[in-house]
Amino acid sequence: MGAYTISHQKVEIEVHKIIQYLAATANSFLPKKKDDSHTNLKSLTGCGCLTTRPLNTNGDVLAFSYSSFSIEWWIEGFDKIKFPLEGKTHKEVLDWIEKQAIENGISLPFTYEMHYTLPYEPITDEYVFHLENMPRLGEIMHYRIMAHLALEDALQEFTPHSEIRVWPHHFGIASLYTFNKHRGHVIGLGMSIPDEVSSKFYLYVKGYAGEHSVNVDTITALKNGHWDTKFQGAVLELDDNCTINGGHQFFKEAVHKLKAEGKV
Repeated sequence: MGAYTISHQKVEIEVHKIIQYLAATANSFLPKKKDDSHTNLKSLTGCGCLTTRPLNTNGDVLAFSYSSFSIEWWIEGFDKIKFPLEGKTHKEVLDWIEKQAIENGISLPFTYEMHYTLPYEPITDEYVFHLENMPRLGEIMHYRIMAHLALEDALQEFTPHSEIRVWPHHFGIASLYTFNKHRGHVIGLGMSIPDEVSSKFYLYVKGYAGEHSVNVDTITALKNGHWDTKFQGAVLELDDNCTINGGHQFFKEAVHKLKAEGKV
């Protein structure tokens, strides 16, 4: 991957902005849920795409394709109407989504509204999408596919657990494993974009007892990754050498240690 550059960051910001169209579409057309799970997204590892939940009785979804840098309306989940994003304005994207919804029998109004704000300048109608680093987009797609498949493997051992979903606000991929429902003990497993914990994409495991984090200050070291005592969880930074098996082993070891050695 080489050194992390402004060009890398610009691609991450661009993609984060793009998936807000999927979130806004779901927020417009699906029944609201208190936890906002109606807006979270499905990761399809086979095509490197993200999709909304079905938007109508036909099963239509709105998707983002990393490989083609486009948003796509999938009719009944299969036939794809593509809208390449390079050079398109925010207003053009909004108009296209609204047009697809009307043509596919959705009568509810489409509004670009979320209850949260992103850590960037508000997007304007004139904002133009431009991808200046295609290899970085491929790296991000690789990280997301790897993380999803590693989670799938690990969660076979940890039940019950929630769906693996992408949350558009923080753009993380995550699942919650409940290991002591009576006491409210859960463990979050997933992948986060670069933030205050790490300047790189990273896998994480973090435990909760009700509203409080499980303390990791005295847990023995991991073979892969490390315990971050400020974050109060396990962290594995991703690079060119990350693998599905490596991610699986990280999740597995961190969960077992957290359950055995973490302090509530």
